[in-house]
Amino acid sequence: MSTRIALLLWAIVASLPLATAHADDLDAPTNYGEDRPPCPVDSDGAVGYRRCPRYGAWGASLREPYVVVADGINYRVFAPTPSVPVAARTTSPVSMKQGKRNTALTFDERIGWGITHHFYAALDFELGNLRNVDVTSSNERDFIVDGLVSAGIRAGIGPFAIAVELSGGAMESSYPRDRDVHVDGMVEARGRADIWLAPWFTLGGAVGVSLVEHGDWMAGVYASVHSWAFAGDRW
Repeated sequence: MSTRIALLLWAIVASLPLATAHADDLDAPTNYGEDRPPCPVDSDGAVGYRRCPRYGAWGASLREPYVVVADGINYRVFAPTPSVPVAARTTSPVSMKQGKRNTALTFDERIGWGITHHFYAALDFELGNLRNVDVTSSNERDFIVDGLVSAGIRAGIGPFAIAVELSGGAMESSYPRDRDVHVDGMVEARGRADIWLAPWFTLGGAVGVSLVEHGDWMAGVYASVHSWAFAGDRW
């Protein structure tokens, strides 16, 4: 009789759906809660530990490249250039006087992409001048357009991301009293700093100095949108 009862109980238990037991299961309510996301099971081990994604992995798809798009305003300062006095006679030696330092405001459109985890490349397109220009000046630019290619290295520090980069390209500009269009080469060393306001959004600033024109420098502010949450730094 006892044997029949044991066989009957065994058949009942065997017919019940059994949940998979894992080595990291805890019955205590302080474990993860009932709303924890599903985690893949490690099939390599006998005890069945789960492999849950690290923080921020939900925002970084390894199948897609890391891309950042930024829009901002740059303030450029150009070194003084010599100017010729208007009243100079053609029969007398032309005296050159030091021109005043001039500035420009430009709109900057930037797109960058990751090469490795810390190295990146970017393309910049600037258009200006966005302020009132003294039309009587002989050395103040009234129109600027330039394109730059940058390569740099970046790192995350807490809520900030910092970067240093080298940029090169060309600038096309014109002057109110000059019908010719001037094209100048550009090489700049730059530093950048961003602060994360959301997983995909940063505000930042940049400063740079020209390596070909002594006295030329720039500073700018911008807002960026990132395709990876926290640029993949907080995994």
